[in-house]
Amino acid sequence: MLLALAACGGGEEKGPLLLLDPPVAGGSMAPNLLPTDRGLALTWLEPAASAPGTLALRFSRLEGPPGLRRWTPPRTVVSGGDFFANWADFPSAARATDGALLAHWLQRSGAGTYSYDVELARSIDGGDSWTRLGPVHDDGTLAEHGFVSMVAEAGGFRVFWLDGRETAVPTNAGDGGHGRGTDGDEAAGGKGTGEQAGARGAMTLRTAWVGSTLGSGELLDERVCECCQTSAGMTAEGAVVVYRDRSPDETRDISIVRRTSEGWSAPRAVHQDGWRVPGCPVNGPFLSIHPVDRERLAVAWFTAPENEPRVLVAFSGDGGRSFGDPVRVDGGAPLGRAAVLIDDAGDALVAWLEAGGAPDDDATIFLRRVRESTGAPAQLGEPVAFATVSASRASGFPRLARLGDDLLIAWTEGSELTRVRTGGLPLQALPAPTTADGAARGAAAHGSAPPWNRTIGSSAPDYRAATLDGQQVSLATLRGRPVLLNIWATWCVPCRSEVADLADIHARFGGRGLEVIGVSVDEATNRSRVIEFISVAHVPYRILLDPDDRASRVFGLRSLPATFLFDPGGVLIWSRQGVVHRNDTELVAILEDLAAPAPAR
Repeated sequence: MLLALAACGGGEEKGPLLLLDPPVAGGSMAPNLLPTDRGLALTWLEPAASAPGTLALRFSRLEGPPGLRRWTPPRTVVSGGDFFANWADFPSAARATDGALLAHWLQRSGAGTYSYDVELARSIDGGDSWTRLGPVHDDGTLAEHGFVSMVAEAGGFRVFWLDGRETAVPTNAGDGGHGRGTDGDEAAGGKGTGEQAGARGAMTLRTAWVGSTLGSGELLDERVCECCQTSAGMTAEGAVVVYRDRSPDETRDISIVRRTSEGWSAPRAVHQDGWRVPGCPVNGPFLSIHPVDRERLAVAWFTAPENEPRVLVAFSGDGGRSFGDPVRVDGGAPLGRAAVLIDDAGDALVAWLEAGGAPDDDATIFLRRVRESTGAPAQLGEPVAFATVSASRASGFPRLARLGDDLLIAWTEGSELTRVRTGGLPLQALPAPTTADGAARGAAAHGSAPPWNRTIGSSAPDYRAATLDGQQVSLATLRGRPVLLNIWATWCVPCRSEVADLADIHARFGGRGLEVIGVSVDEATNRSRVIEFISVAHVPYRILLDPDDRASRVFGLRSLPATFLFDPGGVLIWSRQGVVHRNDTELVAILEDLAAPAPAR
C-alpha cells in the first residue's frame, strides 16, 4: 500500500491521507506533538518575524471534529536570540493531569559556543500564556544540557535530560556511584566513568520533578551517549525513561531506567545489540505505553552492529522489567529516527526514515503496524510510504500522536528553507499484520543501493563538498598527495574533541605532503556556527561544507566522526569510525611511510 503525499490546505482529504498544515513560517523546524484536553497541540521553532536573528518557540492546538479540524492561531511561548537550536535536540511540551502544560527549550548559558541550559515555561490556561520557571538543572556549569523528555507525574511533571556538568570539570577515575538498584539489579553506580584521573567526565542522565516550582535533580546513569534523544512514559508503577547508554568499551545500546516503589532501578538494556561506536549516532529511542494497560509498552530504535543498519521494536508486558526479542521493521536501508505509538489493540505503529536508491535521492517516512504474538514471531503489516523528505539531517525526526481514530504525524520538509508539516490518516488505514517476514519483503520493495565499499584498497568514491566561499572540491581533484578526510559536525561532541588531535597531525605531516580536510555536515542554517567554531578552535586545516550531509550517504556512515586516509592515487589505506587520536600508532606509522622520502636511485 502506498500513500503519495500531495500539497493541499489544512483539513483537505486525499483518499485516506489527511493533510493539516499548521500555521508556521518559512524556516520552521523541530516539531513536537502532544495530546491536551482541548485537542492535539504542536510546538515548533521558527524565525521571529519581529527581530532578525531571533527564534521563537511557538504553540498551536488542532481543534474541532474530524473533517473540520483546524489549527488555532499560534502563540509564542518564548523568543530570544540566544536559543540553541538544531535538527536533533528539539523543544517539547507535556500536559499534567490537572491540565497544566510544561514546555522546554535550549538556551545558551555563556560565551562558550556549546554551553546551554534546559529552560522551562509553564501554562495553566491551555497554552494561551506562559510563565518562565528557569533551568531544570541547578549545577550552574557552562556545559551542554539537552535531549529532554517529560511526562505527567503526581500533579506535575517528571523531566529527564542529558547533563554535561561532569564534562565541564575534571573527575577522578571511578568517581560516582549513586545508590542501589532494585529488582536484583547491580548498583546503578557500578558502571564507572571509564575516564582517566584529572580528565573530563562523561555525559550523564538526570531527572527532576517539576510543578509550579522546580525540584532537585537526581542522577540516574553516570555515563550515557552524548547526543541521542531520550523518551519517557508513565507505567502503572511509575515513570520510565529509555535512552542510548554508553559502556566503557563504547557499546551504545538502548537502556531503560524505571521508577519503582523502592526508588530508581539500575539501568538495564532493552536488548543487547552490541553496537560498538565511538562516536555520535544521533539516533535515540522512542517509547509508547498502552492507553489502558499501563504495563504494556513498546520501544523503537535504530542500531547498526557490524555496520548493518536496522530499525527494531520490542514489547514489554511488565512495565519495562523485561522485553521480548526485538522485531526488525525497516526495508533494508533505514536512516533511523524512529517513533512508535501503541494503539488500543496493542499493536505498535512504527515510523522511520528510509534512504532512497542513490546518495542524492530523497528519503521516505514509512509507517508500519507490528503485532506481538505470544509464543510466535511477531507479525508485520505492509509498510506505508507516508511522505518524501530530504535525506539530510535538516529533515529531523518525525513525531507521532493519536487524535481520536486518526494517527497524526509531524515532520520537517526541505533542507535549506525548512518548513514544518503535519498530516494524518485513519488508524485503520495501516494494513493489518499478515506476515512475520515483513522486513525482507520491505527490503525488496524499498531497499537502496549499497554505499561505497569502504574496504582498504578501494578507490575513493565520487564525492564533492564546498569551500567556505562556495567553490566545489572533489576527491578526484585532490589526487597527487595523501588526503586525511574527516567527516564531522559542530553538534557532535566527539567531533569537537578530536579537533586538537587533527590539528597536531596537520602540524606534523602537513609540511610533508599530507592534506588534512574536515567536512562539516552541519545543516545550511548553521553555517555561521561552523565559521565561529573554526575561528574559536583555531582550526589550521581546510574545512569544507556539506549541508545536505551527502557524506553520510556516500560513505555509509551510521555515526560521527569518521575519518578516511587516501594515498596519492586515491586509494583508501586507513579509516576510523570514531575519534582520531594524534598518537594512534597504526595511523602514525602509515603517515610516516607516506611522508618518507623516496629511496635514492
